[in-house]
Amino acid sequence: MVKVHGKAEAERIRDELREQRRPAGRVAEAGEVAKPLGEGAAAIVADGSDRIELDYAEIADAQKKLEEHQRNLERQLADARDLGTSLADGKGPVSVPMSRSFARRGGAEEGGVQFALRSYLAELAALRTAIGQVAEQHRRTDESAATAVEAVARGTDER
Repeated sequence: MVKVHGKAEAERIRDELREQRRPAGRVAEAGEVAKPLGEGAAAIVADGSDRIELDYAEIADAQKKLEEHQRNLERQLADARDLGTSLADGKGPVSVPMSRSFARRGGAEEGGVQFALRSYLAELAALRTAIGQVAEQHRRTDESAATAVEAVARGTDER
């Protein structure tokens, strides 16, 4: 037990304890990310830390990269629409089955390139939305905690 004489001494002790408890430097990245078992179910194993730190600039960069991927997939989808048009049939015995097969592969129905690209785009949109929501939720939590700590430090905590 420690006797504290005044607010300045309490703040000094608080700062010392904070430094002792807080690991120095950047939080280590997760050492292992398990294969997803379903939508949003990948296990992340953190190494050497009991906290999560988000780098909002890195999240913004990742969102920009995902947006670039989305634009690329949208361009590929536009190009794939041309693949869905039928080609002139040849004269050989396999021309009709090949024509049907290639029309389906380029088409918008299941098994076709357009179908796959639309699926990728939907999955990418869901991922971008989830990342944005998680980042915003963490940002609000960080700001709320900072406000509460500042209120306690000023002595205006109304709890």
